[in-house]
Amino acid sequence: MPSRRCGRLFAAAGAAFRRWATSARRWAPCRRRWKAASPTICGGWPPGCARNSGCAPAPRTSAAARGPGKRPWPNGSAGCCPNWRLNCCLSGDRPTSIIRRTTRECRTRMKPNHRPTHRPAGTADAQALLTRAVTHHQNGQLAEAATLYEQVLKRLPKQADALHLSGLIKAQTGALADGIERIRQAVKADPKQPLFHANLGRLMEAAERWPEAATAFQAAARLAPLDPSLPRLLAAVLTRAGQQGPAAQALQRAMALEPADAESAGSLGDALYDGGRFLPAADWYGRASRLEPQRVLAAFNRGAALRDAGRMEAAAAAFRALAELAPQMVEPLEQYMQLGGGRGAACRLLMLVPGHPAALRTLGSLESGTTQDPVWLARLVRLEPLAEELVLALAGRLYGRRTALAERAYRHALALAPASGLALSGLGLARATLGVEGATRWSLRALRVAPGDAALAGNAGSAFQLALQPEAALSWHRRALALMPGDAAAWVNIGTLRLDANAAEEAIPPLERARRLGDPGQMALASSNLGVAWMALGLHGQAVAAFRTALDRAPEDAAIRSNMLFCLCFDDRADPVEVFREHRAFERHLPAVPAAPHTVESRDPERRLRVGYLSPDFQRYPGPGYHFLLPLIEGHDRGAVEVTCYHNDRSRDATTDRFQAAADRWRDVAALSDEDLDRRIREDRIDILVDAGGHMSRNRMPLMARRPAPVQVSLPLYPNTTGLGAVDYQIADPRLAPPGADALHVEKLIRLPGCVLCYRPADSAFMPASLPPVERNGHITFGSFNNITKVNAATIALWARLLAAVPTAKLVLKWRGLGSGGGADRRLLAAFARHGIGAERLELRGITPDPYQDYVTIDVALDPVFANGGTTICDALWMGVPVLNQTGPTKIGHWGATLLPAVGMAELVTGDDDAYLAQGIRLATDRAFLDAQRNGLRERMRRSALMDEAAYARAVEAGYRTAWRRRCAGLPPVAFDVAEGEGRA
Repeated sequence: MPSRRCGRLFAAAGAAFRRWATSARRWAPCRRRWKAASPTICGGWPPGCARNSGCAPAPRTSAAARGPGKRPWPNGSAGCCPNWRLNCCLSGDRPTSIIRRTTRECRTRMKPNHRPTHRPAGTADAQALLTRAVTHHQNGQLAEAATLYEQVLKRLPKQADALHLSGLIKAQTGALADGIERIRQAVKADPKQPLFHANLGRLMEAAERWPEAATAFQAAARLAPLDPSLPRLLAAVLTRAGQQGPAAQALQRAMALEPADAESAGSLGDALYDGGRFLPAADWYGRASRLEPQRVLAAFNRGAALRDAGRMEAAAAAFRALAELAPQMVEPLEQYMQLGGGRGAACRLLMLVPGHPAALRTLGSLESGTTQDPVWLARLVRLEPLAEELVLALAGRLYGRRTALAERAYRHALALAPASGLALSGLGLARATLGVEGATRWSLRALRVAPGDAALAGNAGSAFQLALQPEAALSWHRRALALMPGDAAAWVNIGTLRLDANAAEEAIPPLERARRLGDPGQMALASSNLGVAWMALGLHGQAVAAFRTALDRAPEDAAIRSNMLFCLCFDDRADPVEVFREHRAFERHLPAVPAAPHTVESRDPERRLRVGYLSPDFQRYPGPGYHFLLPLIEGHDRGAVEVTCYHNDRSRDATTDRFQAAADRWRDVAALSDEDLDRRIREDRIDILVDAGGHMSRNRMPLMARRPAPVQVSLPLYPNTTGLGAVDYQIADPRLAPPGADALHVEKLIRLPGCVLCYRPADSAFMPASLPPVERNGHITFGSFNNITKVNAATIALWARLLAAVPTAKLVLKWRGLGSGGGADRRLLAAFARHGIGAERLELRGITPDPYQDYVTIDVALDPVFANGGTTICDALWMGVPVLNQTGPTKIGHWGATLLPAVGMAELVTGDDDAYLAQGIRLATDRAFLDAQRNGLRERMRRSALMDEAAYARAVEAGYRTAWRRRCAGLPPVAFDVAEGEGRA
């Protein structure tokens, strides 16, 4: 059977994660653009400290400290020089001492040819005092200098230099208002001095009197129009005043005066950015970074401006380049990650900051929708264990992958938020998946918390579905649709319920509805389950198309790919070589797993072997495990083989108990992830792992691809190659795999001498009919109890020809869902009607509790012509009913060729339609021939190789032993034949 899944099982349970992952992808762009704040003034300026770089908060950066002689890269107020008390610079890159310039200017003004005609009394003394004051000022002796400036002003109250310099000292010693007033007096005394206006502007700036500061700087700039520092000072205070446009104009004047000034270029970028002119700002930031490549702040701000201008690709490139230029900086990597740098940027960020939450969120969101374990999200939860949304997101990602861990995560979420409907619902689903009794009560509690939540109603339906309560499940899914008619998951779940009820025809409308809704989270699942429905009806071409549509959406979904491969085995229009290539491609879509060494007891080729059997069919129904696996496991020589059974299904019955009793060790593994099961098998030190599921439902092909055992073998209950390079051998026989079959197998074939399988019939009260039914009915009755997916158009056409050739004959078709008058009935009746066979010639029946029951009503069993029966052939033979078979071109068409000759009925194996038709007519019209086939058939079968359990077990063990010997000798796998009687004591 192909796998079908419930929408809520794999989609809705992760609702919390989808919500979290979506929010993580929608982070609002970081508006941060680095811009150094204007320095704050120290509380009381101590002597020698006016405003310096230590007073300003350092910008957030991981850049290295600036080297000696270089400008600091943060750009801010032009007045923010490292030692403001002595560098009120008006031009040039090097600060000039205020005091030296002041002294020089004073002396220049007092040269003889500049002295006034009427010099005031005391001028000479004042000049001497001023000179001494300046000397003290230069040496940092501010109190002495202040006293001397005051003495000068007593003699000359309007002495401009003394007013100016004493004003500076007052500001430096905490009397900012007095300092401003003194410098105002200096400006009034000598309004032509740009230095006075500039320092007045500085003090106004320190007092945060922005308009007055701007006025002062504008006056200084008019007096010294070629000094580029003055427009910079003006721009700084205009920026603080919120006048971005005038600030930009001032900086443009500064750049015109000094085009190579990177600091002004960066400040101009700041002004344009703050004014909302992002693209021009990016240009100026770019110019600043080109002028000084080490100016990483300008490079960062260029990326921010491009980002906010909507130029995301250019912004990402800018941040990426900066991350290369400054590899230890965190901020450009953060921005690049959010702009599409994805996994690479996040991983680099984690190398710098191991617990960086945003990087972990990014990596966690990238894990969404993949088959990988959510390792990054789990790491984030360990860092933030009280974040309920993160814990729920982790639980949703673990569900369906590591369900036991998901159950723990949901419990963690409930500890954080006991009334969380999503946590309660998820816990119910997880426990139902694990087969825990009473799991549905958690789902019902969730609905009491949020009765109007459609997702929780759907999850309740899925929990009841897992608990095998289909009526309650359907009720809750319908409730979900009543709350939200466009809930695609609910439609998928209703379709799945119909599939579980063997009503494939009724499953198609809800699944089609789910696809039309276009929910990206449900499209793959809806298409896959639709493929299962089409396949159940024998419409293989449509089924394969649906599976391919699903794979377009979810190329890494191994279950969907297995469904398609299984369906291709039944498609008579598929090229066998192409089908082989599709199987070979399966492992290319699996996540890469590093090879790991195996630990075995020893490399002794003759020691007791540890053989593990992996199967979902250690039960009576629905698979063939009882008939073909139980004889082998019970028949093993315990002196030669130690058996471990890995049961990959939650269901158990009485047959499961028999398997468990027959095994030396038993492992229930349905809830284990591939990684955990891989570890379990390695810990068990299995020598040979035998897979009995292939690509059928509930398979573990991804686990087999990891090679958990040193030798791996496939039992051919699946009718094709596994396609996995990690599977070394496949059991076969010369009739099932004639010469040439090796080319369509990845595995090396071990051909057994008798039959590839050994059949054990189930207990039944029904015995073969003593007389053929034709005696009672007066007409021959053909029958086929095969899965109707095998009853393809070619088979129907051939059977119609046979019915036409035997006009009195009738045909009984029996399978799940038939006989109810539903869509499957209508399709079959219509197909035969197109060939001229009326409904009165056909009898459609559903399955019965005892599968042998209806064999007593038919004379001859008809095998489908492309995809032969397996179990049904054996069941018919056991009930004394001969089987008419035609060998097909592929392995699935060779079951009759190996099973029928094993009981001496090779005559009923035909090679083409005409031979099939001829033998069918002969069986219907030649009573002696029919009796010869039926008489004593059960006893012949009992004595045949098909039921020789001891010989079969010894032959299989001989194959295992040869494979193990080659492994111990370091030889590669090769195809080989097991000789007749080999393995017997």
